[in-house]
Amino acid sequence: MQEKEKLVVIYASEGGNAWDVADNVSSLASQKGIDSDQREMNDVSVIDLQSMRKVVVICSTTGDGDIPMTGEDFWEELRVSEVDLKELEYSVCALGDSSFPHFCGAGKQIDQRLMELGAKRVTDRQEIDRGTDGWQDWAGKTIKALGYN
Repeated sequence: MQEKEKLVVIYASEGGNAWDVADNVSSLASQKGIDSDQREMNDVSVIDLQSMRKVVVICSTTGDGDIPMTGEDFWEELRVSEVDLKELEYSVCALGDSSFPHFCGAGKQIDQRLMELGAKRVTDRQEIDRGTDGWQDWAGKTIKALGYN
């Protein structure tokens, strides 16, 4: 399988929930025979992102709707970039706490910016409130929508 066809699981986690979801998605992909690569968000540059074709982004929210420290560098680069992402298919799983005013704010920002740069969202953004419940349905739908069996 070529690098382009790999499922890339990108995550930023504050308390560990987004990391757990990323691990679970990677395990699910492996069970289905899908070649995947799991990376912490700050380990991905916008240039890296431009060469990817199938991506899931899993991001928790911290503070006032902010990106976790493990994704701040990525977000700052993505936020100001004008890179063309029209070859990228993706979906976002956003984690947050609905008792805060900017529920799932980090994932919402990333999702919006990816669309602005031309990336194609293949499934609706999954928003998870206080935990990890809901990742399985989203992951199953997303893997199928990305063209994997």
